[in-house]
Amino acid sequence: MKPRVIEQERYELKIEFQEEDHGFCNLLRKTLLEEPAVEFAGYNIDHPLLASPIVTVRTKKSSKRQAKVVLREALEKMLARTEEFRKDVNQAVSDYSVD
Repeated sequence: MKPRVIEQERYELKIEFQEEDHGFCNLLRKTLLEEPAVEFAGYNIDHPLLASPIVTVRTKKSSKRQAKVVLREALEKMLARTEEFRKDVNQAVSDYSVD
């Protein structure tokens, strides 16, 4: 993953994620939308074979939360959930016995 900031303002951020696809971007979008401060979160891929996705996040001005802060928190939440899922799968595999 190679992120590149396209546009950055206090309440809006556009960032390109090279070498990523719908799976990552949709998960990020859904995680961002869990945050009450987020007014808009979405992504666009101009051409699935030729273009990298561009994620846009915009926070509500009334919330005073910067878009880059909300993005960082969403990524941390995704990482924590991934770690929890990994532990659950490892436990399920360990508990499963073939007789």
